[in-house]
Amino acid sequence: MTTKLKKGMIGVKAWLVISKSGQSFVEEVGKHSIMKRTGLPARDLRALDPVLSYPSSILGRERAIVVNLEHIRAIITATEVLMINSNNPLIVQFVEDLQHRIAYGNATATPPQQAVAHDGNGSGGLS
Repeated sequence: MTTKLKKGMIGVKAWLVISKSGQSFVEEVGKHSIMKRTGLPARDLRALDPVLSYPSSILGRERAIVVNLEHIRAIITATEVLMINSNNPLIVQFVEDLQHRIAYGNATATPPQQAVAHDGNGSGGLS
């Protein structure tokens, strides 16, 4: 059985996308789309390739953080987390935990309170 690849489909991978609300979905995206979406150069994406052997690393970039720690390989942006889709039980457990933490964090998020200087006598002001 042979399959035809559409023009431009080379390098397309299934990515698990976890949104800032904790929802996840699988998206088929090419390397160039990921680079444009995250602002990452191609060399940083190589660290996420499961076929290649790269040492564990966390790379901070202008618009994203690249995480390569044993089984966890992810791109973290301000609005989403992207991981190469995998059925590895360690990754599945990590994703479930991450979704729970994001959903819980969003449910309890409150605006930051202004700090009030206390003078020690309960008046709340400076003396």
